[in-house]
Amino acid sequence: VATADAPLATQRELDVGDALVLPGAVDVHVHTRSAAQEGIGAATRAAAAGGVTTIVDMPYDADGMVADREAFAAKVADVGREAVVDVALWATVPPSGPLDEVQALIEAGACAFKLSTFDTDPRRFPRVDDAQMLAAFGAIAACGGLAGVHCENDEIVRAGIAVERAAGRRDGLAHARSRPPIAETEAIGRCLELARATGVRLHLCHVTVGRGLELARRARAEGVDVTAETCPHHLLLDEGELARRGGEAKINPPLRPAGEVEALWRGVADGSCDLVASDHVGWPAERKRGDDIFALAAGAPGLELIVALLHDALAGRGLATSMLARLLSEAPARRFGLWPRKGSLLPGADADLVVLDPGEEWTVDPARLVTQCGWSPYADRSLRGRVRHVLLRGREVYAQGRVAAAGTGTFVSAADAAASQGIEAHA
Repeated sequence: VATADAPLATQRELDVGDALVLPGAVDVHVHTRSAAQEGIGAATRAAAAGGVTTIVDMPYDADGMVADREAFAAKVADVGREAVVDVALWATVPPSGPLDEVQALIEAGACAFKLSTFDTDPRRFPRVDDAQMLAAFGAIAACGGLAGVHCENDEIVRAGIAVERAAGRRDGLAHARSRPPIAETEAIGRCLELARATGVRLHLCHVTVGRGLELARRARAEGVDVTAETCPHHLLLDEGELARRGGEAKINPPLRPAGEVEALWRGVADGSCDLVASDHVGWPAERKRGDDIFALAAGAPGLELIVALLHDALAGRGLATSMLARLLSEAPARRFGLWPRKGSLLPGADADLVVLDPGEEWTVDPARLVTQCGWSPYADRSLRGRVRHVLLRGREVYAQGRVAAAGTGTFVSAADAAASQGIEAHA
């Protein structure tokens, strides 16, 4: 991005008429490799088609966690070969034992460290118990890092699943009943207290209930450095989708009653919810369909639709379109150490731009999306507003259905981003 009077060797001019020009979205919650069938290449193609020019990829890959320098460096190399948009990376910590890789991972460019209070997979996505969580928060805080947490009480959830199974209930709504709001809010409260004790910068991933935002708001007022995230599916879908769509609507934490959806929107409007991220994972359809909800994979694709979905939803609720840039670009880039290179249209920032036609009406058809997995929880949803052009560092990576080749994207180091191009960064 340059000032109007700066000398430029222009190669092409793009007249977008009355379309909106927005900073590229920065999606800080993406799982490109949870589903081995997708990967960095396919996920970033979907991102490009949706106006997401930077993703921050989670460390819970199908072949293991990214918890040391070697795994991190290997993934950085893969990004350089496969990515269509720019990629920053989360790291994680082991569920027990020494925490001596934290400093090295930050120096290597990790944006943040993901931890979980729930044991999704003991090998690749394990629970971190309270003692290790406290120690990890301390180690991350000592290095100035950011800790992001999946907050669900493991014991409450496992007991809930056992109750549902014992009663022979394996339908979609059994998933929601097994993971009640208290499982989430208890874990949020616990992590906030650990953050208070250690001084770590804390990010609450995928908050689904108003009480979670309230706890974060109160802690922030008392001096805890905390941000809260929610996702499009928690803003647009309620637990009734579990009855209608079954496994395609299975998310962890689960979709909630309509009243909680409204509470989240109040948080978006008043700033209690800091940002929106997709929590994208492109499971193949066979992992999402079946009669036993507890046997199915959790998560849904969202990279390609996040900008259009949120644009449509903000307009439908009479909220300012400018909130789109704050929630999807500026706030995530600031929190994850990528500002002002990313999430900004300031002179000197990367020219990551999204051209969105705000008036185009269309219906989500998974068969016509770039997203590889071929299904969507938003199938048949009517939207107003569609991404038409996407530029990454001034180069067009998406236009009218065409996506750039692998290798267009690059790794973005949080250690370097704030110092890039001489732009003044603001905390």
